[in-house]
Amino acid sequence: MIRGEFRRARNYKSMFNHAAIQGGESYYNRLDEIGQPVLVIHGTDDLIWHFGHTTVLTDKIQHAKLIVLEGTGHELHSADWDVITDWIAKHARGEL
Repeated sequence: MIRGEFRRARNYKSMFNHAAIQGGESYYNRLDEIGQPVLVIHGTDDLIWHFGHTTVLTDKIQHAKLIVLEGTGHELHSADWDVITDWIAKHARGEL
């Protein structure tokens, strides 16, 4: 697991940042209440939040669009920035 963490994350501090997140339980199981269009951006090689979670998001959120980043792990990499910003701009303009 340690080797996987080092391969996954390029920034050492980001390997442990999720441990600091707490709360939010009152929002659990409420995805179907989201009425706004949602853009889900997810890497296929994410070892923290498995890519299979995208199915739950896109099934439960009525107007969800999925953008797949092939070969990308949990962190956003500069090689993906153009794709990500282009899709966010299209989403903001209502073109999706």
